[in-house]
Amino acid sequence: MHLEWLTEMKVIEGYFFVAPFAFILIHILRPLFFLPVLLLCITGGILFGVLAGTIYSLIGLMLSSVLFYLIMRSMPKLYQKCEYLEQKWLGKKTANLTIWQISLLRLLPFMHFHLLSFYIYERSDNFAAYLRTTLVTVTPLTVIYTIFGQTMQSLSLLYMIPFCAVILIFTYIFRRRQMIIKWHTFFPPTSH
Repeated sequence: MHLEWLTEMKVIEGYFFVAPFAFILIHILRPLFFLPVLLLCITGGILFGVLAGTIYSLIGLMLSSVLFYLIMRSMPKLYQKCEYLEQKWLGKKTANLTIWQISLLRLLPFMHFHLLSFYIYERSDNFAAYLRTTLVTVTPLTVIYTIFGQTMQSLSLLYMIPFCAVILIFTYIFRRRQMIIKWHTFFPPTSH
């Protein structure tokens, strides 16, 4: 009887160490199964708790983003397709999104994770800059959806619509403000 209990405990401990790796692997393979990022972050909060769930989701999303970066560098046709989707979804004037706007857009359930990763990819000077920006924009997503895992999952549409509206309002507020001054304002055209 005592031996059976020890055997059961060893099996549970084995799963305890395997589960985080399986969870991170699911994050990496998530695009293949069309799983939403927020669903995995919510699941991480339910399975592992807030701290461990956030850490595992961050690791998984960062590894997924690294894989995305490598794929974009090696597949020009996929790059062109992503470029087309970016222009279709985000418009031609997307060069003005700030890091904080991207972070807020990542919180929206209907925003495609890798579309925003592509946006970051296009505007990053190098791999390190891409990783830094990705980490900054992914952290709020993982923290919020892990903390509010069960709460967010059980929200009705009545609460979800205002939540998305608030995120869109913050995205507008945190936009990059630029003033365009025409050349001829300072240098009037001269007649020959």
